[in-house]
Amino acid sequence: MVTQLNFSKFNGCSRQAYLTIRDKNYKSLKDKYNMSSRLRDIQDDMLSSFPDGIWVYGDVKRAAADTRAIIEKGEEVIYNAAFISGGASARCDVIMKENGAYDIYAVRPTSRYTRWIDEVLYSKIIMEKAGVKTGNCYVCAIDREGTREKTLSVINVNNPRRERKLEERLKNILKNISLENIPRPHLTKQCGSCPYLEGCFAKEENSIFTLKAIPFTKKMSLYQKGITKVEEYAKMPDCDERARREIMVRSTDEDVYSKEDIRAFLNTLHYPLGFLDFETMEVFKPTDKILSPMDTVITQFSYHVIESEGAEAVHYEFIGDGVHYCEKQAAKELIGCIGEDHCVLMYSDYEKVCIERLIKRFPKFKKKLEAIVENLVDLEKPFANKFLVNRAMEGKSSLKKVLPALYPDCPSLDYSRMAIKNGQQAESVYARLGKMTKEEREAAMRDLKEYCALDTLAMIKLWEKLEFYGKME
Repeated sequence: MVTQLNFSKFNGCSRQAYLTIRDKNYKSLKDKYNMSSRLRDIQDDMLSSFPDGIWVYGDVKRAAADTRAIIEKGEEVIYNAAFISGGASARCDVIMKENGAYDIYAVRPTSRYTRWIDEVLYSKIIMEKAGVKTGNCYVCAIDREGTREKTLSVINVNNPRRERKLEERLKNILKNISLENIPRPHLTKQCGSCPYLEGCFAKEENSIFTLKAIPFTKKMSLYQKGITKVEEYAKMPDCDERARREIMVRSTDEDVYSKEDIRAFLNTLHYPLGFLDFETMEVFKPTDKILSPMDTVITQFSYHVIESEGAEAVHYEFIGDGVHYCEKQAAKELIGCIGEDHCVLMYSDYEKVCIERLIKRFPKFKKKLEAIVENLVDLEKPFANKFLVNRAMEGKSSLKKVLPALYPDCPSLDYSRMAIKNGQQAESVYARLGKMTKEEREAAMRDLKEYCALDTLAMIKLWEKLEFYGKME
């Protein structure tokens, strides 16, 4: 069945629509685009801004029947209403009766409301096809310039012309998914973000579309010129060294590395050598005046530092209480454990972004925090630039992809064994600390600290691996 979720992701591709709805062998788009539990919590908070109404539960068929019965009773506010028409369905966060018609409200935990316009107009189309009179369409998004009293922006997104185009697209989708055979694939720029790319154009292991070292537009250009396999691209004069190493590693289980590039990177480092990781959270209703709705705040950090060559790493950590705004204390702790002469490794540039926010929020710490920023070095770069690769990395450079690839049989570095396995879970757990019992809270704090500490321990292990290959003769 066509839903708001898959309708908005089809990008006009009839093959994608067919595979999502008809072929059970393909993974549902819902798995990829589902909101985290933290975002659902924020959405629930946003709904509290609306008048009390009737909730609709259950799968879409049952919910659609219940919604119809509730509407017939004349209820004016309905949450999670469902509608079905032909082979399409829609669920609405809120519908409210106004002047004999139902206005539709899409409640989204983001400030970028434009990305949801098609979804709410799609809902209007399905509601009207289901025989329900509709009024205006609104997107309720986070007002990032708001205050504690005003956290939502309500935007009227009525657009009859756009609605007609969407209705025509829906008509074509329903027509295509009724075909007997899967539509043929057509290569477009949108294919680069499609979860079905592999099934359409990268069925073979050596397909040019499996190469991660070059952008999709480059792959698309090569494919259109008849260069469909990675070994064909490897022979071309414009194939850079990053791509060559990624191609080379496919034929071996050994690590492939550039000793010269690794040494050049290591020469930019010095002792004391630190390893820093932050965990953060978006705050829907901030309690502190310096914050706006959905500002990102630091909730904890882990910092390991090696003072000199051969010395053991010393660990520092900080975590807030989950109730009060804690960034001022975090900034003080950070300054207290990171010396101005420390060379500080981070993974990607997120820590730099976080510290720059601290500088804006707490100007009196500016000088010391700027000294930390000046000494930050991105540990992901050697892996993103393919200085060290192996087959298990699958062309990627994220920490949680590189670490198990380089240390495949090391249980102490295995995130899957932990209660908290990723940053999204850490944010969700931290946000609930204030609602936990004392015992639950203590256990959650231990889990949060263990997770954050593993991030910096993992960085030490990756640096050690670079050191090993950098010293090879």
